[in-house]
Amino acid sequence: MSLVAGALLFFLFNPSGQFFFPKCPIHDHLGIYCSGCGSQRAIHDLLHLRIYDAVSHNLLLIPALITIAIELSMRFFYPHKKSIFYYKYTPLIVLGIIVIFMILRNIDQSPFNWLAP
Repeated sequence: MSLVAGALLFFLFNPSGQFFFPKCPIHDHLGIYCSGCGSQRAIHDLLHLRIYDAVSHNLLLIPALITIAIELSMRFFYPHKKSIFYYKYTPLIVLGIIVIFMILRNIDQSPFNWLAP
C-alpha cells in the first residue's frame, strides 16, 4: 500500500518544485552529485512515461529498477532458484558500479557531464 501511495505522490507532484521532497545531503554539503542524485525526478518522469527525461536525470535508476523487477519476478516464479545477489562478488560489483558512476558524473568534461542530473 505504501508503494502505491509513494507512486501516487511522485506522479502528482514534481520533486524539483516541492518543499516536502528531501534534498540530497551530499550535494547540499559537498557540492557533488551522488549516485542517487536526480532519482526522485527520474521516478516522476518514469511515471509520466518520459523515458528520455528520466535517463537524463539519473542513468543508473532504470537498470536498477529493471534488475529489481527481474529479481522479484524470479523469486515469485522460481522460488527455489538461487538469486544473483547470493553470489560472492555481486555486492562488490554493484558497489563498484555505483562508485564509478558517482565519480564519472562529477567530471566536468564532455561526455561525462551528460551524466549529471
